Amino acid sequence: MAQGRSQHPNAVLTPEGRRRMVACVLERGWSIEATAERFQVDAKTVRKWRDRRLAEGDAGLFDRSSRPRRSPNRTPRARRRQVIRLRLGRRWGADRIGFEVGTASSTVQSILRAAGLGRLDRGDRATASPTRPQRYERERPGEVAHVDVKKLAAIRDGGGWRMHGRGAEHGTGRHSGVGYRYLHTALDDRTRVVYSEILDDEQADTAAAFWRRAVTALAAQGIGVERVLTDNGACYRSRAWAAACADTAVVHKRTRPYRPQTNGKVERFHRILLEEWAYIRNWTSENQRADGYAGFIHFYNRHRPHGALSWRSPLATLTHCLGDNLPGEHT
Repeated sequence: MAQGRSQHPNAVLTPEGRRRMVACVLERGWSIEATAERFQVDAKTVRKWRDRRLAEGDAGLFDRSSRPRRSPNRTPRARRRQVIRLRLGRRWGADRIGFEVGTASSTVQSILRAAGLGRLDRGDRATASPTRPQRYERERPGEVAHVDVKKLAAIRDGGGWRMHGRGAEHGTGRHSGVGYRYLHTALDDRTRVVYSEILDDEQADTAAAFWRRAVTALAAQGIGVERVLTDNGACYRSRAWAAACADTAVVHKRTRPYRPQTNGKVERFHRILLEEWAYIRNWTSENQRADGYAGFIHFYNRHRPHGALSWRSPLATLTHCLGDNLPGEHT
């Protein structure tokens, strides 16, 4: 019966995806953190589905209904229908409807939102028109650059545990001292052109030196960076970073705390990296993966089409924006 349940529309993974994820932990011996990184979910999500699998078997990998068994305080159905009729027939606001039916205006507004009538124009067939949220985008190249760091487990020579499994002879099941690598990325908001490097850490001096190189590389493409947007990481709150921004004449802005979506374009780029580079094959060494990275960045900038860019590549978009002001052949 559990297998007949429909998939929750907001689920990160399908039941089959959850089965593969949990199998990495229970059958292959992966750590919770490594599995979370591989499947791009939070560690607590991995623990939740692992525990449900252990407690309930395969049935535990399906979504449970989020609907409460009973809602004693819910507004009666007849009252909800009356609210909707008044909205459609009279086009009254929530305050007026609430007064008419004897219900708090906040409750009326909740009923209207649930019915898709939270806005007056949604209830007027003569004037309502479908709208699509517009992606926020800067007007010109260089107006804002997004910068962020992505941490990845390094690969020992001969391949890591993703190739050999936990506890194989090639390693002890952990990273065995190989450590991590850090992808520092600068992405132009308007064109999505990126400059990115794989570095040894995310310390302040490393980030500052990367930023100086990034500004130079983007300028060579014809992108004069005016502002840079980062999160609130320690390296971006350092004196070294402030000095690098001053030396490159770039204004530094930080995202609001707990609002990573403000820097969403570079976050999305890092997700693309995981899907189309980091986990697309079993790399046998860190050098091999780094060579593949250079090739992917070339492909991303020159050839990979973006729906948000009218299916142009980043460099084609840059060419379109700059027109006759191109600095020469892009590298």
